[in-house]
Amino acid sequence: MKKIAILIFLMLLSLFLATPTFASQDIEETLDELNLTGEIIYQDDEITVRSFGDNPEIAEAIFNHPDSVVADNSLIENKNDFTPFSSVTGPGGRSSIVASDTGRSVYWSVKPATSWPYSFSGLVKLRYYSGFSRDVPVGGISALGKTLSGTVTMNKNNGGVTSLSGTAVAINGSAYTVLPGVSTTFRAN
Repeated sequence: MKKIAILIFLMLLSLFLATPTFASQDIEETLDELNLTGEIIYQDDEITVRSFGDNPEIAEAIFNHPDSVVADNSLIENKNDFTPFSSVTGPGGRSSIVASDTGRSVYWSVKPATSWPYSFSGLVKLRYYSGFSRDVPVGGISALGKTLSGTVTMNKNNGGVTSLSGTAVAINGSAYTVLPGVSTTFRAN
C-alpha cells in the first residue's frame, strides 16, 4: 500500500512539473502560427516588421507568455537605471516584449490606461551581442482602448537584448508613455 501511495504521489508530482512546459509550448505555437497573420509593415534583408493591430488573441498570448516577467511602477525607482522586465504595468498601462523560443522573433504589445481610441508610436531596440544595434519603429492605431501588438522577425542574429519604448496618445489628448525597463533577451539562431 505504501508503494502505491508513493507511486501515485510521484505521478501527480510529474504531472504538476510537466504542465508549465506544455503551457509554454502551446503559447509559443500560438504565437508562431499567428505571426503569419500580421500585416507586413516593413521588410529588408535583416528584419521583417509585422503589425497585429488590436487582435486580442495575440495580445493575450504575449501578455501571458511564461517568459513575461511583470513589474509594476513601484519597482522602477530611477528612470536612468536599466532594470529588465518583459512586462511593466504602471499608471500609463501595460507594455510587454517577449522573445520567441527560436530567437528569431520579438513580440511586443501595449495597452494604455485609456478607454479612448489612441495611436502608438514606439521603438523596438535590438542590441546584438556582436555589437551591432538597430532601432525599429513600431506603432499603430487602436479603437476604444484595445491592446496593440506586433512582431519584429530577424533573419539571423547572434543573440542579444531588446527593449520597447514609446508613447500612446489618446484622442482626448492624454499621453501614456511606456515605462523604462521593458526589455528581454533573445538567443542566437
